[in-house]
Amino acid sequence: MVSTLDWLRARTDEEIVGLLRSRPDLAVPAPTDLAVLAGRLNTSPSVWRAMEGLDAFAVLVLTALTVAEAHSRAVPPERVVALLGSGVDADDVSPVLVQLESLALVRRTDDGELLLPPAVAAALGPHPAGLGAPGSVTPAEAAERLAQLSAADRAVLDKLNAGTPRGSMGRSSSPVARAVKDLVQTGLLRRVDPDTVELPREVGLALRGDHPLGPVRTVAPSAGVVDRGVATVDGTGGGQALAALDRWHRLLEAVGANPAPQLKSGGMGVRDLRRIARTVGVEEDVAALDIEVLAAAGLLGTSDPRVPARAARGAASWGAPSWTPTSLVDALWAGPEENAWALLALTWLDLRRNPGRIGARDVSGKVITPLAAEVAWTRGPAERRSVLRELAALPAGSGMGEAALADLLGWRSPLRPAEHRAAVLSSTLREATSIGIVAFDALTTAGRALLDADTETAARALTAALPAPVEQFLVQADLTVVAPGRLTPELAGRLAESADVESAGSATVFRVTPESLRRALDRGVTAADLHQLFTTYSATPVPQALTYLVDDVARRYGVLRVGAAATYLRSDDPALIDQAIAATAALAVPLRRLAPTVAISTAAGEELLTALRGAGLDPAAEDAAGTVVDIRPRPHRVTAEATPHRGWTEPPVVPAQQLADLVGRMRSADRAAARGDRPTDRGPAETVALLASAIEERGAVWIGYAESDGTTTRRRVEPVNLFDGSLVAFDVLRSKVRVFALHRVVTVDRIPAAEQTPSA
Repeated sequence: MVSTLDWLRARTDEEIVGLLRSRPDLAVPAPTDLAVLAGRLNTSPSVWRAMEGLDAFAVLVLTALTVAEAHSRAVPPERVVALLGSGVDADDVSPVLVQLESLALVRRTDDGELLLPPAVAAALGPHPAGLGAPGSVTPAEAAERLAQLSAADRAVLDKLNAGTPRGSMGRSSSPVARAVKDLVQTGLLRRVDPDTVELPREVGLALRGDHPLGPVRTVAPSAGVVDRGVATVDGTGGGQALAALDRWHRLLEAVGANPAPQLKSGGMGVRDLRRIARTVGVEEDVAALDIEVLAAAGLLGTSDPRVPARAARGAASWGAPSWTPTSLVDALWAGPEENAWALLALTWLDLRRNPGRIGARDVSGKVITPLAAEVAWTRGPAERRSVLRELAALPAGSGMGEAALADLLGWRSPLRPAEHRAAVLSSTLREATSIGIVAFDALTTAGRALLDADTETAARALTAALPAPVEQFLVQADLTVVAPGRLTPELAGRLAESADVESAGSATVFRVTPESLRRALDRGVTAADLHQLFTTYSATPVPQALTYLVDDVARRYGVLRVGAAATYLRSDDPALIDQAIAATAALAVPLRRLAPTVAISTAAGEELLTALRGAGLDPAAEDAAGTVVDIRPRPHRVTAEATPHRGWTEPPVVPAQQLADLVGRMRSADRAAARGDRPTDRGPAETVALLASAIEERGAVWIGYAESDGTTTRRRVEPVNLFDGSLVAFDVLRSKVRVFALHRVVTVDRIPAAEQTPSA
């Protein structure tokens, strides 16, 4: 067989540049000469990495070459076509062979026959396509003997052919054991040991008929594609995007009002996750996803433990860090909501964490919590894109169900574990749908823009997908307000001041309560403003109940005034002062009359205000000038990181000229080696690569070996194996197998083929 080094020497510079581009791991670190590159080509990790990117048909072609034993002798392409079975011709196989040859997974001899590196055959396992090792019968003899078998004997062979080609004989007196003995005698089974038999490869091929290696699919599956329509997909995705924005907004409000303590391990506790999910009104897995996305975007951060925590309700104690909204939140919500969605959706796409693991248990049995280190997933951006790009390859508005998409991904990368593919597919579709990137199993127009990291186009696509904002709502008799679509930002802000959101979606439902009206009055809104809001923008008549509620709250609101003296209470009605003093006395809140219409207290203004409102009174807070002030507690904020978002990029492509220069240097070093003047100093990677190449080619090398006394001896050895930092080799001088420590091998020099002499 032609050695890997000789095969490389026969390639043109352009072909080697193409090889380095298609298998970039071969060039890192840069090989010093072609001998080092030859050694790397056949290492198991590099071969497996190249094979992982092959589709099912390419893997089947490699399997056919392995079954034909192309790793030990040259095989004509016609033999590969014959093994693939009916329905496959040379035109199907030829482009795949070209691809495999460009990856150095297949090598073509001068007469056009094919060779397979042993490392490729080893990667496919001991039983390629479920077939055993070659036996003692020819395919023709196997077919003739199979035709003469009884049904019982044939059933034994069929069972081995359908699964692992090896099986146990069982009890010697059983019918199966007797059948196995007969089959061994006829050569249709081969005994591996006294209790185990194997189905020979020729017999398995004869049993399989027209498709010896199983069903063959030469092109990617296309079944399951459904045209949903661009308008339907984008409209539904836009609704999901608005729902996601509402979730994120409410989650940040919930955490801002009650920050979640940071665990010692750095994450957020399970109880806090449940509390947040319950407050926002979503499932825990959705809340976990949102928390991870918001933290990755820099909208959630840990407070500085050196700063005393605020004494608001639920605030952490002194020195205890907590997960709290950052100062970026206010700036994000101040801009267009489409821009906010595009930024957060891209953050999810680039997220180097796996929110789907939250709630599962780690190896020690502990529950994995949000923002914990165990959720890290370096390949997350690439894995999500591998799924979404399959949807992006479909026509706009077309989708593919999860089962069909799983079939397609299985054909694209059959060597990846099926359970891993299924987990990535399921979590990606679920999360992308929740965010609004995918709808009806199809990628939205905004989602396609996000795959190119184009947030501006994505925001414009979302704007185009959403209906125009409306300036009307429906006020109902039960004091609910239904927004039949997306309200204009100004109207949405005014309505949110005076009503509470009950449910979000394509039609948002608000509810007007005394507390929500009082909140509006606290912000300086008057009763006339509230009446004008509902009268002007309601498409239905305003119910009397709402009019009475606004008037009643406004009439009682502000009749009492709370200010800071320490604290004072004033009213034009002395009876209300009497009522307030009586109410606070029952609550042990000090309040003393200063004048018929004024009382003072040593309690804080917020404490007195809460006590009076709890007693059924409706005081308003005012400043020193007598102006009503908003006393609502401000949400917590912490300082945001300078660069919260780290985008994902494709691995850099090495310029062609740089690769051409590298090939030139390797050619020069190779010529120097032929003249015998090559430098002998090599790095560990080059040393291992050269030894691995010598093992594959069963050749001898000269090694410089550092002895324990500090001297270096030169030995001619025939490498046999590499393991655990050691080299097992036949020492020609001592005529025995020895084990050498790799770290003491200081030089390795190949011996020309003409000087190679096999050991005894």
